[in-house]
Amino acid sequence: MMKKIEKGKAFIEDHLDTFQCPVCASPFNTLEGYQLTCLKHHQFDLSKKGTLHFLLKPVQSEYTRDMLLSRQRIAQSGFWHPLLDTIYERIVKPDGFHLDVGSGEGYHSHYLKTAGLSGPIIAFDISKEGVNLGAATYDDLFFMVADLAQSPFAPDSFDTILNILSPSNYQEFKRILKPGGQVIKVVPGKDYLKELRQLVKSEDKDYSNERVVRKFAEHYPNYQEIPVRYSVSLDDSQIEDFVNMTPLGWHLKEDAYIKHMLQTITVDLIILEGISD
Repeated sequence: MMKKIEKGKAFIEDHLDTFQCPVCASPFNTLEGYQLTCLKHHQFDLSKKGTLHFLLKPVQSEYTRDMLLSRQRIAQSGFWHPLLDTIYERIVKPDGFHLDVGSGEGYHSHYLKTAGLSGPIIAFDISKEGVNLGAATYDDLFFMVADLAQSPFAPDSFDTILNILSPSNYQEFKRILKPGGQVIKVVPGKDYLKELRQLVKSEDKDYSNERVVRKFAEHYPNYQEIPVRYSVSLDDSQIEDFVNMTPLGWHLKEDAYIKHMLQTITVDLIILEGISD
């Protein structure tokens, strides 16, 4: 069986022109051993896990390994499956080149792969812990640590950008998408996780996605909006993971009342779909 670092190296060799140096924006022209070098001699090493680390300075992340493991277990339980099934149906080029922006530990893209997405997927996040967990768990994705503000991707590289419940950079999306490429962004609806929000005193109970949707519409005037709404039942162990996986729940002290309130969770989401010029 091929080692992860060898598999990562093979992926980079096959897709070298997809990457550019985040320091100077020059193309990468050599991969010697496990070291990637750009035209201006900036170098980045492939890790033993087969991942690339493109962050130019350390980033503090509140996403701990414990929290990410909780998130992974919730995802693997099927919590996101109705959303992901809808996303899969909307992808215009399933055999194209896909980028998962803010991928966390990568379950969303892994599920889409198992559903039939045949093109390669790069999953990247600013969280090193998330990327390391994903790389240790899923062999069907290429993982990397990077910052969207200094992204290491060449222009016109991707057919699909997945942006699921994570921040956007629309200028960067337009730069790295191929002409006619597709952005699929997922934002919360007004009732998203309402059972949890009702337990958090400081949280605004009446969430609105209006500002986020309006900004998306500015960049993709002909966008489509697809609502996805369903309920998920949780057992006691899943409730513990659910509370631990989101910052909303970090200050809650679990008791019988909280467990009762979180036995059924509302997942209310909006898929925003735009096509690049």
